[in-house]
Amino acid sequence: MTNSLKAWLAATLLSFVLPGAGCSKGELSRGNDGGGDGPSTASTLNCSAASDCTRSEIDHEIRSSADCVCLLGCPFTIMNVETADRRRAQYQALCTPGKNAQGQPCPVDDCALPAPLACIGQVCVVESIPR
Repeated sequence: MTNSLKAWLAATLLSFVLPGAGCSKGELSRGNDGGGDGPSTASTLNCSAASDCTRSEIDHEIRSSADCVCLLGCPFTIMNVETADRRRAQYQALCTPGKNAQGQPCPVDDCALPAPLACIGQVCVVESIPR
């Protein structure tokens, strides 16, 4: 193996280990990123029907390019469609697709499909799987 191939392989592997590089599988962000001036948890999960619910990779408000994340095709954060649309518009206005907040290239990932969503008690949740 050549030195340049070893360096590329090491950089690629590190991109999956560094914070924010991979999908947040298993983490269900409930909205507000703790900044205190963003939408509340309740407002990011509010719904009237299952069609109001979705998932997104963007688990926080993007207020500047420093908040940009790599979008890898792994939408595991549950939220309502209004929140997802707002965050997608923020991403489109402030971020460069294929690069993280530091301008580094995003890795490629392959994700499994998550369980369907439901609106229960006017809150977006994972639909229960019948046994």
